[in-house]
Amino acid sequence: MAEDTTKVLRLSDLCYAYRRKDPDSALHFGGLALELARSLHFAKGEAQALNDMAIIHMDRSAFPEADSALRTALRIRRRIGDAEGEGAVLNKLGNLYQAQLRLEEALEENRRALGIFDQLGQRAKSAIILSNIAVLEFNLRQYELALKDHRTAATVRAELGDSAGLAISQGNMANVLLAMGDTGQALDLFHRAATYFRDHDMRMEYAVQANNEAGVRLARGEVQHAASLYTAALAIREVSGDRKAIASSLIGLADAQARMGRVAEARRTAHRGLAMAQEVGATSERMQAFRTLASIHARLGQADSTLLFHERFTALRDSVFNSETGQRIADLQARLGIERKEQELQEQRADINAKNLAIAELDREADRRRFLLILAAFCIGVIVLLAMVILQRQKRKADALRDASVIAERERGLKAMVQRTDADRKRIASELHDGVGQLLTGLKYRLQAVAGADQGMKDALALAEEAGREIRGIAHAMMPRALEEAGLVPTLTDLFNRSLDLPGMAHTFEHHGMERRLPRELETGIHRIAQEVVANILKHAHATHVDIQLLRNRNAVILIIEDDGVGIDPASVGIGLGLLNLQDRARTMEGSIDLAPREEGGTAVTLRIPVPENHGE
Repeated sequence: MAEDTTKVLRLSDLCYAYRRKDPDSALHFGGLALELARSLHFAKGEAQALNDMAIIHMDRSAFPEADSALRTALRIRRRIGDAEGEGAVLNKLGNLYQAQLRLEEALEENRRALGIFDQLGQRAKSAIILSNIAVLEFNLRQYELALKDHRTAATVRAELGDSAGLAISQGNMANVLLAMGDTGQALDLFHRAATYFRDHDMRMEYAVQANNEAGVRLARGEVQHAASLYTAALAIREVSGDRKAIASSLIGLADAQARMGRVAEARRTAHRGLAMAQEVGATSERMQAFRTLASIHARLGQADSTLLFHERFTALRDSVFNSETGQRIADLQARLGIERKEQELQEQRADINAKNLAIAELDREADRRRFLLILAAFCIGVIVLLAMVILQRQKRKADALRDASVIAERERGLKAMVQRTDADRKRIASELHDGVGQLLTGLKYRLQAVAGADQGMKDALALAEEAGREIRGIAHAMMPRALEEAGLVPTLTDLFNRSLDLPGMAHTFEHHGMERRLPRELETGIHRIAQEVVANILKHAHATHVDIQLLRNRNAVILIIEDDGVGIDPASVGIGLGLLNLQDRARTMEGSIDLAPREEGGTAVTLRIPVPENHGE
């Protein structure tokens, strides 16, 4: 295109069009539009480019950049006398302040915009601004005002024949009625809005209403209906590529699936939603995902995972709350001169504290006198009783020290034996790999050199290669080198892939909080236990699916291995030599291991190892 004003507007259109698909490209096109508009002295185009770029900055929570762009655009609109453009910028400033939870300031900007559009007689735009004002009033919990303004906006849209706008107002009114406790009327309005958008092929708008209605249905216990609505909304949003909206539908669907008993599917759906919410920085969706995952793992009976996700939900919620509270306090300080009020309050508190101190001193003196009287009356009895208690405690302490000494000696012997075994494994593995393995490699090359066409020599060469592979496999099983070089997670991933990727068997391996390395002896011990459990599954379980979780939660590392095999007899737990070896190995790391049958069939193995919270390589 020619370098003219038309190209400026087309570039601005591209900036807005790429808003949801690729924000970096959107800002690129907006920057090109801004540069070209300034070179052409095209003020209106410059303001439009700044307006569109501000929207992208808001999506990214880059609020200072958005504020700067909108303020510049507002000055340009006022300079060229563009009242309609000024009203649009004021509306965007309201959206910016709303995103920062500066709701009162957002209301002021929107009311200024409403005054401009009312003066221009542009009723359609006035209805849009009035709807925005009602949303802000809703966020401020001024529900009666919000419902009144939404109804006024709906009336204007109905008079103008704006059926789509009317459907939007119906959805907004449904949200207000829902907050006021009128779920019946709210569901009716959600359904009416969704029906209009569906019948007029307004797919994205329909997805919003379907998602909202699904949330209400789920809260009312209409789980199947809610799941179908979430599924319909998700299908539309996945086509559009709006990842924040997709995350919202996925997390809602996961909640519905869990309530229908499809817990494993719900966990996978929730993890998809969480990953997408983290990609786009969607805080509200991340909180909902953590809470839903905590509920799912609670249904699975996995207390450690439940606690982990609940703690993440609580931490994120508290972070948002503190941020919002800090912003509100800052706003109040700027608006009300709270510093001066605080100084007056401090002076009043000082006077009150001085009086309270005097009263407290009198109370303490009276308490001291009462205490001395009581002490004098019971002094002899207390001394006699104390002597008896001391003698008894000394006897118990001596017995406990003797028992603890015996137990500690046994534990040291067990730990030393395990350490010697691991050292021998490492030494033998090294000798097999670097000694026998190298000799076999040399033999293979010698045989290759003389084999020629002799079939017997070729057979010998094949045997040498097979022996080399067998030696390397044995050395790797005894002490994987990857455990020292790459760490626990990659080594376990390799173990599970090599052992469980078999015909008719599938497995999953999830790990959380394992970014830091553990002490070497703990990594070795956990790997050995995992190796032994996998071997038992392959020998005895006849399983088709194995779920493994490895997570670090505060002061412990937990390994959970679940299979859907034939299960284990509770009466036999702890009898077999292999199970006793697992328990001994766990005890040397000051941990514990539990084996239990699962309700749905199969066996669950849970290993818990204590680790200091701040420990990590």
